[in-house]
Amino acid sequence: EALPLADASCDAVICSLTLCSVKSPEKSVAEIKRVLKPGGKFLFWEHVLSETDPGLARQQIALTPNQVKRADGCHLDRRTGETIKSAGFSKLDLQYFELENFGFLNPTVAGIATA
Repeated sequence: EALPLADASCDAVICSLTLCSVKSPEKSVAEIKRVLKPGGKFLFWEHVLSETDPGLARQQIALTPNQVKRADGCHLDRRTGETIKSAGFSKLDLQYFELENFGFLNPTVAGIATA
């Protein structure tokens, strides 16, 4: 959530299955944007709250408190795609899709955001 890097100092930031566990995804994404050079790339792959299955989404929400305790702060109910969309990147290529056989981690967003 507080990267020890200068403003506009990175060509790219890669984040994979990390934003589920930080205290403030909004703050973390803002930090990522801050350290990227103009035109720098933020590559991400994150599991998220289901957008297509209301039953699964309800289960993810209900199970999140226990998941946070047993999986190092991992939240099953985050809408990380929306957090990234709201961050104000100049360009965003984001895809929502669902993996198979990963249970509560099936719903996923991945993409590239450009600073």
